Amino acid sequence: MTTPISVRIEKLVAGGDGITRLDDGRVVFVPNVLPGEQVEISLAETKKDFARGELLQVLEPSEKRVVPVCPHVAEGCGGCDWQHIERRNQGQVKLAIVTEAYARTARMDVQPEMRRLNENSRRTTVRMVSNAKGELGFRAHESHDIIPVSECMVAHPLINEFIKQPVLEGAGEVTIRVGARTGNIGVWVHEGKLANGLPAGLKTGERATVTEVVGDHEYKVSMGSFFQSSPEAAELIIDSITRKLDKLGVEGGYLVDAYGGVGLFSLAFSHRFDELLLVESSESACRDAVRNLADCAATIEQENMDQWDSVEADVVIADPSRHGLGKMGAGAILDTGAPVVILVSCDPVAGARDAKYLCDAGYKLGEVEVLDIFPETHHVEVVAVFTR
Repeated sequence: MTTPISVRIEKLVAGGDGITRLDDGRVVFVPNVLPGEQVEISLAETKKDFARGELLQVLEPSEKRVVPVCPHVAEGCGGCDWQHIERRNQGQVKLAIVTEAYARTARMDVQPEMRRLNENSRRTTVRMVSNAKGELGFRAHESHDIIPVSECMVAHPLINEFIKQPVLEGAGEVTIRVGARTGNIGVWVHEGKLANGLPAGLKTGERATVTEVVGDHEYKVSMGSFFQSSPEAAELIIDSITRKLDKLGVEGGYLVDAYGGVGLFSLAFSHRFDELLLVESSESACRDAVRNLADCAATIEQENMDQWDSVEADVVIADPSRHGLGKMGAGAILDTGAPVVILVSCDPVAGARDAKYLCDAGYKLGEVEVLDIFPETHHVEVVAVFTR
């Protein structure tokens, strides 16, 4: 370990860490801190122009620092990296991070609005690991060590009830997904073996499907497919998009649902458009989309957006992974000629970069909304509308 250094934290940045600067000008990223705090760190990783610090102690804490409610944080659980930040302040910090990402990456001055989840909303999918005793838990921060967890404060009650019993025999890794509004429980074992005595009706395997209700629609979601963190989170995003379409008076026409997953947006907006085209690279998600959109005038193409042959569209809704559209994905969307593009980004920097791609090609950035659907963590969803 290097010699401890006392530093002042400037601000928090995308990724959740705080930053400070060394005397030689290098930026240092430090986890578990707040702006303005004086902290003691050691340098855990050093590069030519930046370093990563390990927090040793907080010398002068921020007045907005709180003691994490969850006891597993003190034990080292790496699941919730922002529990040291007062809950109502987390959203303000996320707003500042998104604003700066647009300013630095896209050279755009935005004033986003914030919307939060209902306090009772909980995550319906978790990936957990177990030790040799079969005790389930989460990985420690930046470590392979396992922190046993008998109850997770951000997980849905159905998950917490389920993990009270042994799920795996010995060491292993598993994804658990529940249907908050149907009571379905699914388990996908990545490593290890399921324990005996699990509840009857349990859905098992990568292809097993859990049914969830979002708004007025039912969705079949395979264990191997991506879905939003909760039905409430999905509804918040859908509502954000709905209000943007309403303001623009969009009704009818051809919708391209890019990176469309299991058909969340296609089904939600099936009443609004005359034709739907969902483009998705995941085989699992496409199988789900075929079932979910069986009663819609929808076409489903299993294709990576980078290689997709664009078609003309009136509206594109794009919800890429944290890597964003990238130049190729943005190009595919530009080739549709759509007058309206709605971009859902789960990484502020990638979202800002994609905004620049679109605006450089002639789009005008409209409303930007920040959705705090991952409380107690730095993760954030950004919904932005572009028109031309």
